[in-house]
Amino acid sequence: MNINKTLLTLAITLPMTFNALAGQAEIDTIEQAAGTLNISALETIAQEVSGYDKALAYYRLGLSENLSGQTEPAIVAIDQAIELLEQLNSNSVDDVEIKALLAQVYGYKIALEPLKGMYYGPKSNEVLAQANALDPNNPRVQLVTGISKFSTPAIFGGDSKEAYQAFDKAITAFSTDSNSNYHWGFAEAYTWRGLTYSKAGEQEKAKQDWQLALNVNPEYNWAKILLEQNQ
Repeated sequence: MNINKTLLTLAITLPMTFNALAGQAEIDTIEQAAGTLNISALETIAQEVSGYDKALAYYRLGLSENLSGQTEPAIVAIDQAIELLEQLNSNSVDDVEIKALLAQVYGYKIALEPLKGMYYGPKSNEVLAQANALDPNNPRVQLVTGISKFSTPAIFGGDSKEAYQAFDKAITAFSTDSNSNYHWGFAEAYTWRGLTYSKAGEQEKAKQDWQLALNVNPEYNWAKILLEQNQ
């Protein structure tokens, strides 16, 4: 199983036309485009939105381009997301959502360019620690914490048990997050927690979590793929 090649592959049909959306509608549209690796739609969305939403669109664009084998454009998109988020973070030093996304984007920068890990790793850890200090119950803070703990080698601080705890905490927090206007990542949290079960050899619990991800989002393709691969 190649986790990197299936990460965040959501099978949701993207509405091909949209106007100037606000709040959660923008987040939903970005996530829908990312679900089908719809690069052209994400490029369009990134030009139509601003602020946090623009940074999220560039992050999802970078993911989609990389998963489609377009590494260089992915690096450009991630760099754009980093630049935007760093500016936003400088202007809103107590915004936990900006810090959580920035930590995740720094982490993905390392995935794209591992030799830059010595630079971006500490930056990701620092801003994620700040996010945890601001709101340790934020679901995306815990989701990103879990991804970091799961993906980082043990020698550099990775820990599957701590990853499980973070994903479990994220799932609990997502139950009251639907009106946050930043609501993304719920199905991901179940899917990642399932991966911690799978890594521990508990395949039935893993499959239960992947099914729970589909209960949250019946079209979530990553969970579908994992279930199919582990029948």
